[in-house]
Amino acid sequence: MKKWMSAVLAAILMVSLLGGCAGAEGLSGELVISVIPSWIDETSAEGPAFLAAIERYEELNPGVTITAQSASQQDIKEAFQTAALAGGGPDVVTMDNCGHAIDLAAMGLLLPLNNFISDEELEATYQPGPLKSGRFEGAYYSLPWFMNCCGLYVNTDHLAACGLEIPETWEDLENCLKVLKENGYGGIITYKSAYAFYSFFYQNGCPVIDATGEIPVVVVDNEAGTEAWNYICKLILEYDGLVESFKEATSWDKVHESFANEEATFLMGGDWCKTGINNLNTGVNYAITDMVSGKQQATILGGWTWNINANTKNPELAYDFCRYMCSPDTYDVLKPGGRQSARIDWDTTAAFAESDMDLKVLADQFPYTMPRPGVINEKTIDEIITNAILTVVYNQVTPEQALADLAQELRDNIESNYGDI
Repeated sequence: MKKWMSAVLAAILMVSLLGGCAGAEGLSGELVISVIPSWIDETSAEGPAFLAAIERYEELNPGVTITAQSASQQDIKEAFQTAALAGGGPDVVTMDNCGHAIDLAAMGLLLPLNNFISDEELEATYQPGPLKSGRFEGAYYSLPWFMNCCGLYVNTDHLAACGLEIPETWEDLENCLKVLKENGYGGIITYKSAYAFYSFFYQNGCPVIDATGEIPVVVVDNEAGTEAWNYICKLILEYDGLVESFKEATSWDKVHESFANEEATFLMGGDWCKTGINNLNTGVNYAITDMVSGKQQATILGGWTWNINANTKNPELAYDFCRYMCSPDTYDVLKPGGRQSARIDWDTTAAFAESDMDLKVLADQFPYTMPRPGVINEKTIDEIITNAILTVVYNQVTPEQALADLAQELRDNIESNYGDI
């Protein structure tokens, strides 16, 4: 991060804390929060419970008023960023844990949580994957709210017709794709992005980008990364591992359609895919299982977090509300949408309705989840990896050249964001 940004953050933090505490006795004042529309829609599955939770908080804290505003999932981060850069914005914002918090922290727009809670307490309360998704330069910036991860949806009729079992390892998956191809069945469908493919790198012990130091280091082309890349390319090129519709899978709806219509035997995706598949009413028979394992068990993390605006005039209230929304007191907010808390003490068995117990296998992967690389501008990193995969899908370059180009583009991106540290 640029040195001047560190100074800006320090100045903003001091002003925020002094402004928020001056003349205050206990928790009081107005707090503006930003969420996606479904959370405050009384007709949505989770809206009534979310709004009721706000009312309970106001009752517990007389003198506090919570005002909720909304922005779409696609726009919420950018809308907050624009307002915060101008010195305003909501006190609190919820965001996808795909690297948004790191971008905003790098710009000095979020408050670090160590002003309110120790790292040790955070690490004893929340799953490690979600916590890491909001860690930047040694500090945590996001309170994990709910989480999900990538698993494997399996067309059981296709496997049975080929005499195959549900795959558990890289070798199993490779063999399944080989036999499925020989028998005229399609392979894998997933969202047209790097999302699911991170899992293969993580399963082989490669973080893609090592962000543990002051300047991130690209390791996608080290020995472990090269092995993972070659495995992905082998699935694609030798076994037609990705079905044709992957090229157009720019929404999860298209992913669900491909699987529900039995074009693909496997779908790599999260808990939301079950509803998407079932809503199509095609009668496809399927099972849900965890991602295959390589040298270790691992899968890509998803989910949402609570984050505090560095411009807030009431930081203590902002933190307390975020803490409340992530606490057992508001577990009822998550259940209508089938969401899973990112807290370690969350009971996944009790959380699922009987009809959704098949999703528990995904929740059981939570201790093995890993976030996307914790670097500035992670969205671009995701796009670079996606484009590299597509060059292989379209057979534009060899896997070796694609990996070399990928590694260089990632290094160029890191240098452009961190080169003046």
